[in-house]
Order: sequence, then structure tokens, then C-alpha cells
Amino acid sequence: MQKHIINKTGAHHRSEKSTPTDFCMRSVARGEGINPARNRITRQIMRRIKLLGLLLTLSITAVSCKSPTAPVDNTPPGKSNYVWSMDSVNYGTRPGTIQLESIWGSSDTDVWGANGDAPDVRDCLWHYNGTDWSRATDGTPITQNTGNKVVYCVWGTAENNVWAFGRNINGTTLSAFIMHYDGSQWTDATPSNVQALPVVLYNVYGVSSNDIWVGGYEYALHYDGSQWQTYRVADSMTVVSIAGSSGNLFFQCGSPWGKDLSQIYSEKNGAFNLIDEAKTSEDKFGGLLWANDGNLISFTNGIISTTIGSNGSINTSGWHRELTTPTYFSARCVQSSKNAFAVGQWDLAYHYNGTEWESVNIDVPGHPVDPYALFYGVWTDGSQVFICDTQNGIVYHGR
Repeated sequence: MQKHIINKTGAHHRSEKSTPTDFCMRSVARGEGINPARNRITRQIMRRIKLLGLLLTLSITAVSCKSPTAPVDNTPPGKSNYVWSMDSVNYGTRPGTIQLESIWGSSDTDVWGANGDAPDVRDCLWHYNGTDWSRATDGTPITQNTGNKVVYCVWGTAENNVWAFGRNINGTTLSAFIMHYDGSQWTDATPSNVQALPVVLYNVYGVSSNDIWVGGYEYALHYDGSQWQTYRVADSMTVVSIAGSSGNLFFQCGSPWGKDLSQIYSEKNGAFNLIDEAKTSEDKFGGLLWANDGNLISFTNGIISTTIGSNGSINTSGWHRELTTPTYFSARCVQSSKNAFAVGQWDLAYHYNGTEWESVNIDVPGHPVDPYALFYGVWTDGSQVFICDTQNGIVYHGR
């Protein structure tokens, strides 16, 4: 198969080698209070990716300067020539399948993964120690007999400051759920104002230890280093993606109820303003956002972008397609303005090096990658990358 490359101008060219290979941010479009049965998990994941035109994401801070001279970006481009292998998974005495939809790590020996759609709650949190992956739910609030808890996404700033977000069902009562890891143990970190929300928390956008945003059904949460504030963003819509740059924040919302609608909101001082909307089926913009270099980039069955104005507005008539892919992206991870990965259906994987998007060929000796693999969880620190095939329970590791 051929490798597809696209540069910033949108011009395509091809090179001869490659196999076409979400959402740390992941795509979601769910009804609340549902824990999918084992034999329905893949179908539900595929449906919501398609519905929203599609995770653990990092912020990109643009450089500003009062001088008319354009600032020089000395960020090195991310590497793409990885040597791929498959990580070992230690299942212990309990069978299962690792299906990571969100991944974040502090080092190559400390990586966390989450999947709130796991058919067994004990499979919703995993840890990689540099040798193998293993379940990490034992001894956490997830396995305590105080409700049915799962986590959908993980993010942190250090090995002793990791967050996980999801939901708790206690009897018939649904509530948002937050866990925190201090380097030695996980504790329930859900404050009363968050616990009062009958929602699931699906995705996280972290900037620093005192600036974290989390999205869920109708609501967004913000952590300032000491407390969590809750904000109602949109009625009957799920916050699918959050992106920020140069003090601007954007929230993409999709309907979990099958309504053909996708919206983008901006946030200023706790106020949310609708700045663009369209039918999801029109693919005006995608269900994953990335604000980078004065552009708001979205991921769907390809990449669609527009420009961000100096006041934080976007050019709603300027959306243009940079890349078309045969299937939908499900997740993306941004390590820097010149190093980002986006993955999705049918072994779809692309890398951005600051200049162009290039398809990623995962080549493991003696192991043919499933052409129908569903790539979901993805994370990179610039020197390595993890991509999880949730269809087959494989974590590909590029070094």
C-alpha cells in the first residue's frame, strides 16, 4: 500500500512504502449510565467514532512577541523512524483483553492506560513498568465496594501526580468520579460538587498541575491546583474534545443520542459561547480538536482545519480539508507543536512533524498487523510511542 503525505499547504504527494495504520484525547458519543457488555464493546466504540466524525492530550503554547518580527520556533520535529515491537501483557490468573482508550506516562517505565468500556471493571486501569502491562485496579477505589466505578481517561504531570476520570454507579445513582495517584496509592478525589453531577467524565486536557480541564456529558470541569469547578457547557451534548493555545480554549460537543449535530464552544472566564455548529454528517469539522500555530485542527475521516483569530474567534467559513483518510480517527496525542500522532479505524495511524502529516507503518517482524485493527489509545513523549489495538488486545511500542 502507499504512504500518503500532506504538507501545510494541503498538497498531497505519495511515497511508495506504507500500510495505512483517537481518541491522549479520545472521541466519545455515549448515553449515560451504560456499561457495555463484552460482546458489544467493539460495535459501540466503532459507532461513536463514526457518529462524531472521529482519549491523554497535552497543551501547545504558542510563542507571542510584541515585535513585528515573527518568533522563531526552535522546537525540534518529532521523529517518525520508530522500531516497533509488541508489549508483553501480564494477565495473571484472570483472562482478559487489554483495550486502552487513553494512555499517559511520566517515563518509559511508568505508563498508565484506561478504558471505561472494559467489560470487567477490573480491566479499566492498567500500568506499564518498562517490562510488561498489568492490571492496576487492585487496591484502588475501583475495586472497593462503594459502587460500580470505572475510569475512561488518565493524565498527569509526574509519577506522583496522576489523575483518572470516569463515573460511579451506586445502586441506581450515576455520578462523576475522579481518582488521584500520589506515587504510592490511588485515592478517591471526587469533591462533593463533582459527585453531585449525574455524568460520565470521558476526556482530559491538561496544561499543568494547576490547570486541568475534563469533559463529560453536558459539563466541563476545571482544576486550579486546589479545587474543582464545574461548568455546564451545552444541554444534551457531550464534551468530546478540548483544545487550547495562547489563552484560547475550545470545546467540541457531540450528541450521544444520535442527533446529527456537532458544536464548538469557546471559553472565557468561565463563560461558554457557541462559535460554530454543523451537522455531523456534513463533516464540516471533526470530533477531535488541536489548537496549533494559529490553526484549529480537527480529525474525522481525515484532517480539517481553520484559522484562529487574535481575539480567539475562528474563521467559521474557512474550514478546509488537509487530508482524507479511508476511515475515521478515534484519538490523538500531542507532545509538541511538531510532534503529534492521530490513530483510528482499520490500522489508521498518522504522525505530524511540524511540516507534514505522514502515515505510520507499524512493522513488527513476524507479525502482520490486522488491516481491520481499531487503534485507539495513543501516547508519545517524543522518544517513544504507544498505540493500542483495542480490536485485538495489542499494545504496539515504537522506540
